[in-house]
Amino acid sequence: MFFKCIEVGDVVTNCYVFGKREVVIIDPGDDATRIESIIVENDLIPKAILLTHGHFDHFLGCCYLKQRFKLPVYAHRDEKEVLSNPAYNLSYLIGSEIKITCDGYFEDGDIFEFADFSLKVLHTPGHTPGSSCFLYNNILFSGDTLFKDSYGRGDLPLGNQDKVFESIKEKLLVLPRDTKVYPGHGVPTTIGDELKNF
Repeated sequence: MFFKCIEVGDVVTNCYVFGKREVVIIDPGDDATRIESIIVENDLIPKAILLTHGHFDHFLGCCYLKQRFKLPVYAHRDEKEVLSNPAYNLSYLIGSEIKITCDGYFEDGDIFEFADFSLKVLHTPGHTPGSSCFLYNNILFSGDTLFKDSYGRGDLPLGNQDKVFESIKEKLLVLPRDTKVYPGHGVPTTIGDELKNF
């Protein structure tokens, strides 16, 4: 598998390029030309952009990469309101009013099929209504739902802290203990390591 974590933007978001020769781009939060360079230098074929949720620090690189590689952008259907409202996607905090329209919307349990791998959607509302994680075998891309020794904030617009905890306990901590967790910020962890925190 090709796996690359790229720290992007002032908020230091983890963008992931993942797959085999065909890859997906998860959360291109900024620095789109850096992401582009990695794709070109490794002779990769990007197939889609997947967003774990709709905050600006996870989508600022979308437009450039979408146009450059003719890519569809996907997010959970419950994230439409966040993506389309600068007060909810927090882009107003950087002096911009950015609205994103996706090419398609997924739901819990959906599976993205690519040439040599697939990703399963786990809807984990709380940080935002449409927050989601993506699972490949024992690899979990957790967005801003679960971090090493921490968890997503529920005090931002449309967030709900109780739902964050519910999502983690019901959707994530039930995964095998050796599942590797790659969050939207910070360093990786495992489900086994995080069980002790809940």
